[in-house]
This record gives sequence, structure tokens and C-alpha cells, in this order.
Amino acid sequence: MEVTIVQTQLKHADAIAELQRLCYPTIDPSHLITQAHIASHLAIFPEGQHVALIDDTVVGMSSSLRYTIDFQGEQHSFDDMIAGGFFTTHQPDGEWLYGADMSTHPAYRRRGIASLLYDARKALIRRLNLRGMVGGGMVPGYRFYKDRLSLEEYAAEVVAGTLHDPTLTPQLKNGYTVRGIIRNYLHDAELGNDATLIVWDNPDYRAT
Repeated sequence: MEVTIVQTQLKHADAIAELQRLCYPTIDPSHLITQAHIASHLAIFPEGQHVALIDDTVVGMSSSLRYTIDFQGEQHSFDDMIAGGFFTTHQPDGEWLYGADMSTHPAYRRRGIASLLYDARKALIRRLNLRGMVGGGMVPGYRFYKDRLSLEEYAAEVVAGTLHDPTLTPQLKNGYTVRGIIRNYLHDAELGNDATLIVWDNPDYRAT
């Protein structure tokens, strides 16, 4: 089955909202992207939104906005960065692409869908000549190690390849690096509230 990556359209909104519920069953529902959020994303920054399709069925999605990041002690919450899901924090001249969300339907994982969505982001970054990608990355595997490792230690083990994380490991394979830890990023009853600050630097960026 061939996977196609296209720019998100309003007709995909219901499927994306359902995908969110499937992919994040333990997250605080206030963090989930809804149909109203998607309409706002498309009005504000349509080229930053993508879906993965198999025979017109949505099996993955990616949402993003532009933002200029200050990496000196960068701390922010998920809701503050994405304006409660509506992306009104989007900066048309922002230097970085901020990855708000990327998710793949549980039945279609390990088929390279996330990599295709990352490729779409990278192509957009190169076209817009942005510095790269930034995001807050949750680390679902950490819950099995939190009694004996700090999140910094766990992330370092994943970076070194001695541990595998379902989310961070694929991000590293797609060129992200870990730049730090974001405290109280979002609220998830199972995964905790902290995230890794992950960055992909655009090797083709041209200073203007």
C-alpha cells in the first residue's frame, strides 16, 4: 500500500481529530488537536500542515508553525507555544519550524510514515530557508526507567543507542539532536509532564 503525503485540507479534520484520540489515550484531552484547531492552522499557515494517506484514508499527520526560538534556557509549555492549539503564536517571519505534533495511526506504525512526514517538513524548511526544526519531544519509554534514571540520563542513553525509545529514537534517526529538557511541557497521566527539546539544523540554511 502506497503512502502519499499531501497538504492538509479541511476535509481531513474529522479523521485527524479521531487520530489524535487513538494516538494519545492518556494525554490531557485539552492538548488534543480538534477540528476547530485544524481550521485555524489552515487559515494561518496552511503549508505547514500535512497528512499521510493510504487510499484517501488518513494514517498520519504533521502540524507545525513558524517561530523564532531563543535557545538560552528555552522553557515553554506546549499550550503556550501553540496558543492552546490555534497557532495564533505563528510568526510569518519566524526563523524555525516548530513541530507541534506528528502522529501515526497505531495500525500503520513501523512503515516509514513518520519519516515521510519529516521529509515533508524538511522540504518546507529548505524552500522557506528556515534555520531548521524545533519541537518538544515526549519520551514514552521513560516511564519504565523513571525510578532509576533522571530524564536527562534516560535521553543520554537513548542518544548513545543503549536504550530505545518509541518516539525519541525515530526522531534521532531523522536527524534531530537533543538540546535539553523542557519541564512541565504538557500533562500526560502515563508519560509524565516533561519533554526533550529536540532540534534539526537545516544544513542548507543561507543567512540573509
